[in-house]
Amino acid sequence: MSGRLARAYGPLVQGRTWAITLHLLLNLVFCIVWFTVMVTLFSLSIGLMVTLIGLPLLVGLVNVGRAVGAVERGRARATFGVSLPPFPRRPMDGTIFHRARLAIGDGAGWRGFAYAFVALPWGILTFTLAVVTWSVSLTAAAFPIAAFFIPDGADGGPYRFGDHYVLLGWGRFGVGFGTCVIGLALLIAAPRVIHGIGRADLWLVRSMLSPDPNRLLVDRVEQLTVSRDASVEGAGLELRRIERDLHDGAQQRLVGLAMNLGIARERLAAGGDPDRATDLVISAHEESKLAISELRDLVRGIHPSVLTDRGLDAALSALAARSPVPIEIDVDLSRRPPASIEAAAYFVVAESLTNIAKHSRAGRGSVRVGERGDLLVIEIYDDGVGGAVERAGGGLSGLRDRITAVEGRLRISSPSGGPTLLAVELPCGS
Repeated sequence: MSGRLARAYGPLVQGRTWAITLHLLLNLVFCIVWFTVMVTLFSLSIGLMVTLIGLPLLVGLVNVGRAVGAVERGRARATFGVSLPPFPRRPMDGTIFHRARLAIGDGAGWRGFAYAFVALPWGILTFTLAVVTWSVSLTAAAFPIAAFFIPDGADGGPYRFGDHYVLLGWGRFGVGFGTCVIGLALLIAAPRVIHGIGRADLWLVRSMLSPDPNRLLVDRVEQLTVSRDASVEGAGLELRRIERDLHDGAQQRLVGLAMNLGIARERLAAGGDPDRATDLVISAHEESKLAISELRDLVRGIHPSVLTDRGLDAALSALAARSPVPIEIDVDLSRRPPASIEAAAYFVVAESLTNIAKHSRAGRGSVRVGERGDLLVIEIYDDGVGGAVERAGGGLSGLRDRITAVEGRLRISSPSGGPTLLAVELPCGS
């Protein structure tokens, strides 16, 4: 019997039941705020659209719509323990008018705007249902106790029915007992009703203010496909670069070295001029040093040991020291990024400094590396002539492939006449 009572009345004393109740009661407050703010912003923005003030107000409306989604998802997480993913943000590049156009076209913001209108009747309904559910069930269950403390008076108190009929004796007992039984039954049903309304509220937030999980999965697969393709393309370009550098550099020098040593050996064996043979050996020695230097540069280009041993700051400082253009390095990191991200950051900076030295005609440049949340942010600046354009197979295209391979982002600002700024964001985990 006690087990049945525990199962029947267990939800009544659960903290989650009362958390959902509070959530449903607060719906009225939040829905009034959302509706008021949205109607005000929308009216002002449309009314002032003939002026320049209407456009920023409309952008603000969409951003407030996103904020509505964030707050409601946070409430759902706090009440129901369900983490709803947010809509991804679009990259805001370009001029201020282009960014405003992208912001106004943000579907997530307009979903928050629509939710504000749906939430008003829904908030009134959930508030009313929660109040009625608990007030009726608790009042009915506590009726005999309340009636005991209410004096009859001249009108018969709580047992008066109609204009002239007042219950007495067993009639009072029967009404009090029956009302209490109904109230206890309602107290069994009330938590379940509250949970049902809560599930409906969660469904509304999930359907309007959170992306479809299947759509997120499809987007993630597409993103990984693009990342894989970029990684494969980047690996192919890197292999071709290594092959070209070996063929055109160290291999040619080693061939020349072998020929000079072979000629010197033949002349010495034939009793030829020893001074000429010595010159050939000296030339071969110089070629061997150049070949070693080129092989060292090639190995450094594959993965520099200083990056592994001492981290990004030291590796980028070494790059700047070898650059013919004065480069200022500023690295501010609280922790070392993952090895793959660190390598990608190094090669992005290395390729960028090479482009600055070859094409920019810059007098100086700078590299800033820092953190923003879970992102490694790199800004590469030069005061050159600008006009950098991303072309298929070009250096900037290779940079984008390498960045995309680790699911990063690249933004390029290089107006004709300069300056040039490359902004790179690489995910480095939590």
